[in-house]
Amino acid sequence: MVVAEEKQGQLVILDRIREMVRLAEGLDDEGNLDADVEQRALDCLSRFGQRIRTLDASRVSTVGTNTLRRTSNSEEFIFNAEQALGFPIEIISGIEEARLIYQGVSNTLEQDHESRLIVDIGGGSTELIIGEGFNTRLMNSLEMGCVMMTKKFFADGRIKEKQMQAARIYVLQKMKAVHYAYTELGWESVIGSSGSIKSIANVIGQMKLGESEGISRAALSKLLALCSEYKKVKNLDFPGLSERRRDVFLGGLIVLAGVFEALDIERMQVSHGALREGLLYDMVGRRQNNDIRNKSISSLASRFHTNQQHTQRIEQTAFDFFQQLKGDWFIDAQHASNLLRWACEVHEIGRGISHSSFEKHSAYIIENADLSGFSRQEQRRLATIVGAHRGKLIAESFTNRHKERYEMLIQLAAVLRLSVIFHRSRVNNALPPIGVSVSNKTELVLKIPDSWLNEHPLTINDLEQEAVYLSSIGLSLRTERML
Repeated sequence: MVVAEEKQGQLVILDRIREMVRLAEGLDDEGNLDADVEQRALDCLSRFGQRIRTLDASRVSTVGTNTLRRTSNSEEFIFNAEQALGFPIEIISGIEEARLIYQGVSNTLEQDHESRLIVDIGGGSTELIIGEGFNTRLMNSLEMGCVMMTKKFFADGRIKEKQMQAARIYVLQKMKAVHYAYTELGWESVIGSSGSIKSIANVIGQMKLGESEGISRAALSKLLALCSEYKKVKNLDFPGLSERRRDVFLGGLIVLAGVFEALDIERMQVSHGALREGLLYDMVGRRQNNDIRNKSISSLASRFHTNQQHTQRIEQTAFDFFQQLKGDWFIDAQHASNLLRWACEVHEIGRGISHSSFEKHSAYIIENADLSGFSRQEQRRLATIVGAHRGKLIAESFTNRHKERYEMLIQLAAVLRLSVIFHRSRVNNALPPIGVSVSNKTELVLKIPDSWLNEHPLTINDLEQEAVYLSSIGLSLRTERML
């Protein structure tokens, strides 16, 4: 955990707390998490929570990475983890993890126009990113981390030449899938980040295995040869190797050596920034109206050629309704307004695939696309709203997938659905003043001028049908005519 303060656009680190939880150590082949390891993680989060409990939730960002992406009961664990920490926890994709790592590293380096390859070895995965300045050009997340490799090839704690060779081949096979794309694009400098790489660099430096700072390919070979002389992982005893890093040191070393070999890297420098710093700078960007999620949504809408004039009309009406309902329905107004705005912008992207049930195509794309800045939960929430913006409604699609925020999603879906109804003609016809209010949290009341309704019998029919649809998710809809 990193706690920082923003000063003139820069981050000043106030506190760092490190604990080696090794969540991946407790994950079996079916994705089940060992109870003891789970408790170890919850105890850690409880201690972290004490340090940050006075902070506002908007100033805290907590993410789960590879292990939680693979955990079969991640929702149950996340719920317990959030109770221990006191703040929401979001699971991010491998690509989003790579983007945040790149931001964390880039913000700690001198800015130039040099193309960089950044390598980050975590417990369960390794991220490879090529970028220039603050912009990424190529990102991948591969299933090979220091804990995962240790568990897969050195579970008995013994160091054997056969095991080391098998681990090396495993890494090279993983790298084969991305080798061409990376070597074709190329880079000018290589930078490593996170615990495994910093630990390797520290050992190489203290043992003077390299001729200069950083990590060289020759130094890695020397260090691997020294490791092979030990019989057991727990006996590894190098200057600069901490006790808490010892058990997973060899796994991380083999991954790094394999990356060097596959991409023909000769030298790597080491950065002090990584994922945590990337999260901090991402929060700073959101507070300064530079939210990468907005760019991701605009790019998605553009890619599928949505009708911008129509979506703008939908958004204008939706936010008119949102403002009228905000006091009764939307407690977390900022998060809800973000979801509503994004839903308006991309709710029709599925039309490019098929007009029939296009909302299902839209929802599928949103949930499964690589959207920079979004967590998996955020994409799922957005997909749920979009998938429910027209047609019949199924209550379980809200309640089964969103334990904590299903009420907000139902409410946002209702707002979007009503907006779509009033713009069914898809032309720029001005709407009359429409009042919307809520009674007893579940009854929506629309107040519409009588003269306008008399001229729009199709809208009357649509609202009557909508009342039937909304009843299936626990909402009622009543229309009142105004003189």
